[in-house]
Amino acid sequence: MLSRTFLRALIVGGTAVIGEPEGMPMITVDAELLDAADLDQLERVEVRTLAGGGSLEAVLLRGPAGGGMIRIDGGGHGGLAVGGRVVIAAWSTVDRTELPTVRARIVAVDADNRIVQTLEVPVAGSDGLPLTP
Repeated sequence: MLSRTFLRALIVGGTAVIGEPEGMPMITVDAELLDAADLDQLERVEVRTLAGGGSLEAVLLRGPAGGGMIRIDGGGHGGLAVGGRVVIAAWSTVDRTELPTVRARIVAVDADNRIVQTLEVPVAGSDGLPLTP
């Protein structure tokens, strides 16, 4: 069995609010965004700035639906800036034989964290992402 790690879910372009710097890194995200991206509470995610530079691994928490919340707490914020635009990514390890059926869910949001585009992209044989944040 040959396994590879692929992007499983991505929320791109959201604006993050920075909370408490102490403690375990956690990110609270609007439930509507989590559902659109097929992400779950307590899932491990990677958070990066769109501009580059800051990043951290965090535990995902489900926030109230409809308010557009993306709030980062703990972990010293990993160099992420207040009001910075972020990318939230989750990965999955997949057996090579499963590749033809695996799709990544990608959700683009605006600066107010409202969904502007949702895509499902095959991880195998893809010609790239038709997405501009």
